[in-house]
Amino acid sequence: MKKSYKALVSDAAVFAAGNMLTKLIQFLLLPMYTALLTTEQYGIGELVNNTAELLYPLCCLGVYEGVFRFSIDRDSDNKAVFSTGISIALFLLPVVAAAGIFGYSFTGFDYTGQLVILCFITSFKVICLQFSKGIGKTRLYASSGVLGALTLFCAGYLFLGVFGMGVNGYLLALILSQGIQLLLVIFGAKVWRFASMGAFSKPLARDLLRYSLPMIPNALAWWFVNLSGRYIVMFSQGADVAGLYTAASKLPAVMNMVVTIFQQSWQIFSAREYDASDSRSSFGTVFKVFTAFLLCAGSLVIALTVPLSRIMLSGDFFAAYVFVPFLMLSSVISGYSTYFGTLYNAAKSNGMIFVTTMVGAFVNVVLGALLSFAIGAWGPIIAGVVAYVLISLMRAYDTKRLINIDVDIPYQIIGLGLLLVECVLISFGFAFATLVSVVCSLLFMLFTLYRYRRIAKTLLKSLKVGH
Repeated sequence: MKKSYKALVSDAAVFAAGNMLTKLIQFLLLPMYTALLTTEQYGIGELVNNTAELLYPLCCLGVYEGVFRFSIDRDSDNKAVFSTGISIALFLLPVVAAAGIFGYSFTGFDYTGQLVILCFITSFKVICLQFSKGIGKTRLYASSGVLGALTLFCAGYLFLGVFGMGVNGYLLALILSQGIQLLLVIFGAKVWRFASMGAFSKPLARDLLRYSLPMIPNALAWWFVNLSGRYIVMFSQGADVAGLYTAASKLPAVMNMVVTIFQQSWQIFSAREYDASDSRSSFGTVFKVFTAFLLCAGSLVIALTVPLSRIMLSGDFFAAYVFVPFLMLSSVISGYSTYFGTLYNAAKSNGMIFVTTMVGAFVNVVLGALLSFAIGAWGPIIAGVVAYVLISLMRAYDTKRLINIDVDIPYQIIGLGLLLVECVLISFGFAFATLVSVVCSLLFMLFTLYRYRRIAKTLLKSLKVGH
């Protein structure tokens, strides 16, 4: 096995360990939130959190994207990269504060202060985290998420369970979690060694922004693809239904974790291997392994929707389980868009990544809004599936001009078709739906092992050699 493959597997293992521990803690968070908050309180708290995720790229002009991509290059001046990136964020602090004051005076929203603080802390946290990942501190990057989730759990229990602070306690726990992560990466990576005003470079700032700025509208559009459904449900169906929808969307975090693990290691691998002579072959192999794992994991989680929901969704929230399978299908399809989207980053050609996401966002918002008034929360869910399919297909076609990889189309059709059948069986309550789905999922896994047996043998041999 190529050395770069082993590095990809090693990075994936580190990110997997960190993400699995993080998600394990977050799984414990959901029952706690649903037990200690009303559906309306949880809906409002999550909307503030999601809005911060929407706004923080604007607060630093998305420079963390460039900081990561440029720091990973072997010939980069990391001191100049970090100093220039963090300086851009610092220059924007007064602008963000002024925007917060204006926003409060215009809307009178009670949680504007918490929103601005979340944006501040998240911006600097992400810059430092992306830089630490770029310089090879993958274990620190992964462990920061674990510590953040643990802090969120402990603070959430204290502020909600002990002090009964409601939405304010929920947001305060989020702020504390982000702050702890920031401190960990500052001291863990000793980023002050790379911080110097004298190292600020105007030419590098232009290069960083030229790479990063197209990613801002992409991030905003991606936010609409991922989260606009919650707002649509909120305005069309009310806060109670929005709370159910939001709770249901937490369970597909299992698949989002898989995609996140892959994306984190794939970004590093693709950037380093893009110019290699055998990149087409290696990228095709990675695609087969990733999508096989994606489809197998997605199939199994969809099949186990009902028992998982009984554990994770308390009381009235259990009714949201019917939404889970199709939300999971959306998460699986988003993995395809992630794979092809990362190819744009590797080639430092980010124009089409924004265009494809923008088209998907437009379809998602318009179709979701139209359907929501006819079929309720199912409208944004269906729109999400359609949007992810559209984004993935556009990127798969367009990235052929960058690198034309081998895609096993028959296997993809079989896998996605199986997931769709499972979604229908589970969501519409057919008899023995869970049992039938589990059996189909296991058979599909066996089929996958047989079809990709050569790749599987190569992986096993490499693990034995490594051991």
